[in-house]
Amino acid sequence: MRRVNDLLLSLCKYAIIAMVPMMTGIIFVQVVLRYVFESPFSWAEELARYLLIWITCLGSAYAIRDGMHISIGYLRSKLKNSAQTAVSAAIYVMTLGFFVYCIKEGTMFSLAQWTQRSTAMQIPMTVPYIAIPLGFAIMFLVALECFIDEIRNSSIGNAAV
Repeated sequence: MRRVNDLLLSLCKYAIIAMVPMMTGIIFVQVVLRYVFESPFSWAEELARYLLIWITCLGSAYAIRDGMHISIGYLRSKLKNSAQTAVSAAIYVMTLGFFVYCIKEGTMFSLAQWTQRSTAMQIPMTVPYIAIPLGFAIMFLVALECFIDEIRNSSIGNAAV
């Protein structure tokens, strides 16, 4: 599982590395064209918005393994080892359940938008919307790996005591 997640997160990282400067460049050119030449591109803002959606979804998946998301550590820090493991397990189970729900609903919604076209670029709206279930699917896999690792580490720690 770790190898698959490493590959997915590597792809996320390189996609983000490509998309951030692309979005920045598009926005910069759009500002110059709008305020200096008074002739902006009709598609630039839409593309920048869709790139931001993809960056957010892939970046959220990338941040899970390193624990970069907001968490409530105060309660967990006040508990003993077995209670910490139980609280962590409950949080992981709820989080994984939420990810499954978002994958299911996001996939259904994004596929339903295939016939709808974006205003400026005339691409299927599935293209920007599919980032949501894809991002949640990667988040699910990485969170599942972290959950399994935490359970293994806690049971090894408890067995040694």
